Amino acid sequence: MKTILRTLLTTACISICYLFMSQSVFSQEVIEVKNLQAQMSKGTQPCYQVNIPEADMNTVQKNWIKKIQESTKIKVVEKDQELLLAGVVKKELTSDTINIYSLIIPKENYLELNVFYEIDSVFFKLNEDKTDLASEKIDNSIRNYLLSFATEQYRLVVKNELEDEQNELETMQADLEKLVKEEENLRKDNASLETDIEDYEREVAETDKNIELKNQEILNHTLTMQTITGEEARKVAEDDHKDLEKEKKQLVKDRGKAKEGISDSKSKIEKNTKAIEESLKDQEAKKEEIEIQTEVVKQVEEKLEGIK
Repeated sequence: MKTILRTLLTTACISICYLFMSQSVFSQEVIEVKNLQAQMSKGTQPCYQVNIPEADMNTVQKNWIKKIQESTKIKVVEKDQELLLAGVVKKELTSDTINIYSLIIPKENYLELNVFYEIDSVFFKLNEDKTDLASEKIDNSIRNYLLSFATEQYRLVVKNELEDEQNELETMQADLEKLVKEEENLRKDNASLETDIEDYEREVAETDKNIELKNQEILNHTLTMQTITGEEARKVAEDDHKDLEKEKKQLVKDRGKAKEGISDSKSKIEKNTKAIEESLKDQEAKKEEIEIQTEVVKQVEEKLEGIK
């Protein structure tokens, strides 16, 4: 009854876990670049904003600085948490000389990256005139630049998450292997103990025969002593009798040790058997953990594949 109940509870637990994990697939983060007005050191200005889910502030800032400093010897200057790369030409964006202002703002579950592009003292924004192809080209370049960066940062986050989950799975699998190995060793120990018991039992049976023979020998010697009349001969006979009693005493002692060996071996077998039962329960529990963790890894792999 307890086994059935435990199985039902485990099945329910796994089903619930699968339900939540399945829902995570449908909550895939969508990364997009937005145009808006935002506050920076020069007041409220046109801004390109992109959110990076689950990202680490220090890592993103370091990678962003590295990215915008590519192909230029000019270094980013940080002031009041605002990053400035001034007087650079970024051909992947525009052939004009630009100043790039950046603010990375930590939110609850994501980082908000606000970037301002200043060209000839004017902050760039897309011209609403659809015939201004140059403006549209710069806008597309900026969007692709930011989208590529944000997507790569999110991909790094999920890669790290996947690595952590895979390591957790490997740890669980190693734990299961350890439990299986311990069970095997306990069973081997029990088999060895069973052999010991058989040896002890044969020793007891053999010793019982020897004790019986020794008793008969003592009895015969006692009867013989009754016929001895000479004092010196009697003394020798008495010494022989003491030796026979001593030999019998040793046989009884050996028999006792063999009996103790049987008792100790049976006790160890009983202890090992209980340990095997516990190990089997632990193995089942660990297999269930592995099953759940395998699904977690699968979901994170799908999450990573879904980042476009």
